[in-house]
Amino acid sequence: MAASHRRDEQDPAVEPSEPTAGVSADVEFTPRTGARRFVGLLLLATVCCLVPAAFLAFRDANPLTVGVTGVLLVVMLGLWGLRASSPVAHLAVRSGQLEVTQGGRRFVFDLSAGYTPIEVVGSPGDRDWRVRFLRRNEDPFVVDASMVDPHEFMDELSRYLTA
Repeated sequence: MAASHRRDEQDPAVEPSEPTAGVSADVEFTPRTGARRFVGLLLLATVCCLVPAAFLAFRDANPLTVGVTGVLLVVMLGLWGLRASSPVAHLAVRSGQLEVTQGGRRFVFDLSAGYTPIEVVGSPGDRDWRVRFLRRNEDPFVVDASMVDPHEFMDELSRYLTA
């Protein structure tokens, strides 16, 4: 279920830079880091197993010790790649703009002026919940439950969608 939200034009007497009544000016969302932390712990455990396995393979190079060391090395590299490819997203609403910093990149979406088309898919708590910020000539930017708490994010976003 996709719902598209777009506010009507604002009253020309209201300046777009002023926060709308009832809309909080600055909100910083707590980043979701649980999955990344879990992968980091798995990576640490793999390295802790790899070091003695490599030492044994070096001292007694039989097929079993070399094979176990090779498997642990492949698992370690896979976990490292997974952790490196999933950067933490930091989201904040400042003066009516959603600022997203992820993987060294910064995205800004204007919520207060109503010019940014926003699609909400599902509802907070659903597995398929996500918010799509549509961009001209680019793929939509998607915020999902892996980045931010859905209820907290929708509470803040709804202030701008209904304003």
